[in-house]
Amino acid sequence: MSLLLVAGLACTLAIASAGDAVSDAFEKYFGKLVEDAAAKQKLVSHLDTLLKLGAKRPGEGLRFVHDYEDDKAKTLGVEVVPTLTAGSVDAWADRALQLLRGVDEGQTYSLLRRVITAALLKLWLEGGQKLPEGSADKLKEVMLKLYAVHRVGSVQKGVMEFLHVSKSGGTSWCHIAQLNGCVTERYDQSYVCQVKAFDDKVRWLNMTYHMQQVPVYRVPRYVLNRFSRFGNFRRSHVVSACRARHAIVHHHDYNYYSNEYTVHGGHEGPENAHMCPDMFNAVVMRDPRKRLVSHMKFIMWTMSGDRGYNDTQLFNMMYANRTAAFWQHLGPAVVDNYFIRSLLGEVAFHAPVGSISRDMLALAQQVLAQFDLVMVLEQDVDIRNLILYYGVGWKHTLEEVHDKDAAVREKEFNTTAYIPPDVDALLEAQSLDVELYDFSMTLALLDPVVFAVAAAAGEVPLKELAAASDTDDLHCGLLRGLNNSQILPGIGGTVRKHTGLLSGVSSLLRTLGGKTPRNRGGRGRGQGGADGRTRRALLGLGEWWSRWQSQDGASGMGQQQRREWVWEEPEGEEEAQLRGRRSLTGAMEEDEVVALRADRAGKVETLLVRAAQAVRLALPAWR
Repeated sequence: MSLLLVAGLACTLAIASAGDAVSDAFEKYFGKLVEDAAAKQKLVSHLDTLLKLGAKRPGEGLRFVHDYEDDKAKTLGVEVVPTLTAGSVDAWADRALQLLRGVDEGQTYSLLRRVITAALLKLWLEGGQKLPEGSADKLKEVMLKLYAVHRVGSVQKGVMEFLHVSKSGGTSWCHIAQLNGCVTERYDQSYVCQVKAFDDKVRWLNMTYHMQQVPVYRVPRYVLNRFSRFGNFRRSHVVSACRARHAIVHHHDYNYYSNEYTVHGGHEGPENAHMCPDMFNAVVMRDPRKRLVSHMKFIMWTMSGDRGYNDTQLFNMMYANRTAAFWQHLGPAVVDNYFIRSLLGEVAFHAPVGSISRDMLALAQQVLAQFDLVMVLEQDVDIRNLILYYGVGWKHTLEEVHDKDAAVREKEFNTTAYIPPDVDALLEAQSLDVELYDFSMTLALLDPVVFAVAAAAGEVPLKELAAASDTDDLHCGLLRGLNNSQILPGIGGTVRKHTGLLSGVSSLLRTLGGKTPRNRGGRGRGQGGADGRTRRALLGLGEWWSRWQSQDGASGMGQQQRREWVWEEPEGEEEAQLRGRRSLTGAMEEDEVVALRADRAGKVETLLVRAAQAVRLALPAWR
């Protein structure tokens, strides 16, 4: 374990060795912040936004709210949390604990955890930075239960999908995943850490515009392969669907991968955006203005070298004396609220410059609040390390690595000289991303309250992790894939059997018992009609949506015929081996077979569920 992590945890343990653990944690993380009136006002606004999100049922904003697929969690978030008052704390806490004890183990209930913490924080602020007398023990019990639910849910999920928002520390994140013993398709010197079959590659540059600026035969292959795919959706929404991802990662026994594109479901409209509920979903946020400049510099640095033009005259022809308008044409997503685009899926990601709206910001806030782990790159180091250790059981931290060092790159080539003189226009255009970033700062301070209370009570993510130091002994922290039977009983979890089609029979039996089963992993289309059109109109995406409305989610052929530019990445010698075991082509073919098998199983399960619902409706008549 790093010295920084040891020091941070020691400091955390000291905050609540006695007295009111919850109030002490609030004071530690929010005490100084609320001394500034403007900062306090912003915090209260964020808390109100989060509490409103917590009171929304699925379909009110986003179509999918994973926490609320569990009826008890939905009751707690929508009906119970809003009733908290200074005079009802004990009864409120009792009801919250009652419902938390009955939730399904398959989720970490991150939205619910943050909503509960936000409600208590607001009560603490309204009480003059004090909680009602006599409430300390009961509220501590609630926080410990929230952590216990998070820990079991993390182990049950078993695999992290990291949403790597470009130029926000994602390369270093992949590196520390390796240090913490996680297994993925491939670690290399670039630390991309993607599963190739999922097609989660970046879509940065508009190749049609690029080719208008320089001779087509001079465009380097690396650019074609890696960067210039703006306007191109994923090749197959069957292979990249959550159900297929779940099947593929467990088929290969991975417990980590990165996604440097978008969340899922958004190819059917932003209101359908969601993470895979069976994955542990993590994201790192960064100041959008810093991210933008870093992104522009990285593109130019890459183009200046042997992987790019490798030609000073050609580089200057492309990038010298350019304006903000040039960058808006070349990288529409890169320079226009990239975080919101990444959080709302493919239709939003490929929308024209200037089309990101406040309604889309609201949806992005709702998506972000559901991530199992939210970290901010500019956060205090001790807080970041607390989130890593208690959030996912990782002991190696970002302080141990610093990949793609911008200062080193700048010494190699002065990209600052090529930043357009009117770059301020681009920075100002990130205003909605900046609002989302400010909101994320509050989210990333709420989880540490729960983790700090757990740490002060002597809880650890896993006892075996507390003593482990070598990468081989860390096993990716709480994330063991399906290899979790040894640790679940020790943390109060239930070992589940994964039996393929039998899960459909299980769903059938549960439905006959009157409870609609959770659709683990897969998501149906279900989009369209007047309601969908109305939402798209509100988001300002009606015209853009019409370009993609006829896209077949089960095949990428329809979209490829409409693309202005299509380039499939060729195999390279270096990429021909995946962890020394199988060829890339063979791996892709194998993964597609696994994905199609999972898709068929999902359709069978859907038929079983519908049949069960029909039988259940007919039962009263039979009786």
